[in-house]
Amino acid sequence: MITHGPKGEGRSVVLHYLPNHNNEKEMLERIGIKAIGDLFSDVPEHLRSKELGLPPAVSEVELLRETDELMGRSRSGNDMLMFLGGGFYDHFIPTVVDNVTSRSELYTSYTPYQPEMSQGILQALFEYQSLMSDLLGIDVVNTSMYDQQTAIGEAILMANRINHRNTFLIPEHISRDKECVIANYILGSGIELVKVPFQNGVMDLGALEGLLGPEVSGLYVENPNILGMFDPGALKVRSILDPKMVLVVGINPMTLGIAAPPGSYGADIVVGDVQPLGVPMSYGGPSAGIFGTTMQHVRKMPGRLIGATKDDMGRRAFCMTLSTREQHIRRDRATSNICTNEALTSIRAAAYLASLGKEGFRSLGIQLASRGKHLSERIDSLEGFTAPAFPGHFFNEFPVRSDVDACALLDECESRGVLAGININNDIPSLENIFTVATTEMHTSKDYDKLLRVLKASREAIL
Repeated sequence: MITHGPKGEGRSVVLHYLPNHNNEKEMLERIGIKAIGDLFSDVPEHLRSKELGLPPAVSEVELLRETDELMGRSRSGNDMLMFLGGGFYDHFIPTVVDNVTSRSELYTSYTPYQPEMSQGILQALFEYQSLMSDLLGIDVVNTSMYDQQTAIGEAILMANRINHRNTFLIPEHISRDKECVIANYILGSGIELVKVPFQNGVMDLGALEGLLGPEVSGLYVENPNILGMFDPGALKVRSILDPKMVLVVGINPMTLGIAAPPGSYGADIVVGDVQPLGVPMSYGGPSAGIFGTTMQHVRKMPGRLIGATKDDMGRRAFCMTLSTREQHIRRDRATSNICTNEALTSIRAAAYLASLGKEGFRSLGIQLASRGKHLSERIDSLEGFTAPAFPGHFFNEFPVRSDVDACALLDECESRGVLAGININNDIPSLENIFTVATTEMHTSKDYDKLLRVLKASREAIL
């Protein structure tokens, strides 16, 4: 309880502390219950934690030493040679990106509601939207979703709002984390997921046509897909779908310096993740989900939009627009339950794209594709390896087939100090002894030499 001294006595503050048991008893009486446990009566007994089993308390010094010791057991991409991809990539981040996003005016993940106080961050987010819209070849991009997984889930719900159909098609070959998030997002919506078969590492267009019907709301296709392969079917599928079906395309934004933007081949919604665009891997996050759509569907789109307008003096200004879509206005009829976003990571992506410029971004794309081709050829030359595992084009990530167990091979590589790739069999049980390898501008020729030596030695150790 806080009391203020009488006037003329300096407005002193006096704190009065009551014994805890008295506070607790009074509080329980006020809310009409007899014991603290009554607050949790709605939680089933078998779900309640009986005993946390926490160790005795320690000092802050001891705690910091213990956490440092635990952290010391971990090995990061800086400690080991790494060729992992699967959605998170180790790209070089120009110093200017950290410099821009460490400014206190921008250092928040929250979209400001007060335009008169926040013109700087609103303009930065508007620039992100503009840059991404140009990159994706799509009319409107929001700022933003949490990550690509949630963006896909939101896209499927949006497709249902557009055409009120209840069957949505997703790739047979899709990562488990995406599939799990999608399933959770549509839970209770009445939407049924149907998988489109793959053939030779890409979507089977013949099988897709057999799945189409009047109940199909839309299709999600990844380009490049989970194997790192560009899917030629993505460029043709719009002509196969009926006009009311929604085409959702998932992309790696780094490919768009040299690849056709999804808007150019008929995407109604584009989703992705900004992580390759100046965002550190940071143990898997945070990142931000890319979400773009056409003007035709903009009022069905979730998330925040920043618009350019004029103030009462005729000067250019920025504000949130089309806010009637959101839950702070529409409540249960909102298009999204997201009330905040990853604004800071969106600004990082904008700073990254601006620092490279159009020509720099294209040059980097060419370099990454060239590195991928070079490394795949070198791995393919090794006995017992086929790279890529399937025919077709890829960017900086590609599938490798091994004549030994991929899980054992990758474990052996790790024991020799190299994270050689991702075991695809964990996500797609039908693909045995296939792993993906990703390379970026961070690798050197010596890194490639070491990877090949370790792959060869690890295979021989298993045989």
